[in-house]
Amino acid sequence: MLLMWTGNLSVGVKDFDDDHKRLIRMINELHGAIQEVDATGKIAEDEIEIALHRLENYFKYHCLREERLMEQTGYPELREHRKEHQTFFATVEEMVQRFRGSRDPKQATELMQFMYDWLTDHIFVTDKKYTSHLNAKRIF
Repeated sequence: MLLMWTGNLSVGVKDFDDDHKRLIRMINELHGAIQEVDATGKIAEDEIEIALHRLENYFKYHCLREERLMEQTGYPELREHRKEHQTFFATVEEMVQRFRGSRDPKQATELMQFMYDWLTDHIFVTDKKYTSHLNAKRIF
């Protein structure tokens, strides 16, 4: 189940589109790590942890970058946008802790699917709202 970037995910701001593409690639890397199983049937815990860590950090970097630009340009829906990010991170942290407690690949798969679903929904519903605002500020 590899995820792909499609043009309809574009928010019209190159840097953010590039971030979103990278997040999708990183979600695919997490998927690959989850699929790794050794000869004894043990999951690749270290690879999953590395992929999760990288993904969490890049999500944080991207969201802060979005919020900073929205703040600098006076985006009127910044507060709501920031709240969505905060809720996302709280849910991810809870799911990561559940995985770390169980080491169950199903938990990791649910986390990966949540991240992808949230990202695509967030892009389509929330991020696309800022396109006209940022483009009007000459940010493409």
